[in-house]
Amino acid sequence: MSDPLLAAEFIGGAIVSLLVISNPVSTSAVFISLTQDMTRAEKLRTVKKSVTYSLFILIFFSLTGLLLFQIFGFSIGAFRIAGGILLFTTAVGMLDPAPSDKAAREAAQDIAIIPLSIPFTSGPGTIVTVVVLMSEAQNIMQTHDLLTGSLSMLGVYIGIGAVIVISYFMMVKSDNIDRVFREGGRKVITKLMGLLVMAISIQFIITGIKDVLPEFSDALMNGGEIIGYLLFH
Repeated sequence: MSDPLLAAEFIGGAIVSLLVISNPVSTSAVFISLTQDMTRAEKLRTVKKSVTYSLFILIFFSLTGLLLFQIFGFSIGAFRIAGGILLFTTAVGMLDPAPSDKAAREAAQDIAIIPLSIPFTSGPGTIVTVVVLMSEAQNIMQTHDLLTGSLSMLGVYIGIGAVIVISYFMMVKSDNIDRVFREGGRKVITKLMGLLVMAISIQFIITGIKDVLPEFSDALMNGGEIIGYLLFH
């Protein structure tokens, strides 16, 4: 028998979880810092590219789930570490920006993917949340019924849509925020966001290391057992 209340609670939780993890406000602040030398048209193109990439990434992982991780043999922890390293390099650029116009133009081509799409809008945390939510929705389908499970899965895609739409408008309207701070404020924001992004990147790496430590410990124990067997047998 269908349980619409359970599905509604799941949908609400999915939307809130994905918005909190993706944090469009932080993405908008980073967008302001990284697009100071862009024209309005360049900013709009960057936003469109970024949300397109993010939408594709999140839908892709919602469909494949943990299968992709299993196929390639890497863990979610390894994915977090990789995302943290990418974010760290971006933070270094924000704290020590290149002065040349060429570097600014190159940045305009790159930031749509890194860091706006990965690891902000569709970063490791958001991807993992999507995978976990889809797994929970599948469990609901198995333990309840097809309709409740299908509505729960739909809730994950509604959450993804909410992340994309809100992130889009936060970045598109960033000029309004930028006018308040002006040039001096932008420089301060850039440095502060650089520190914040660096802290986030380090936290990604720390969390990833915590995730892979049990596997690493198991590997060391197994290796020790093999060495002990070879030495004493």
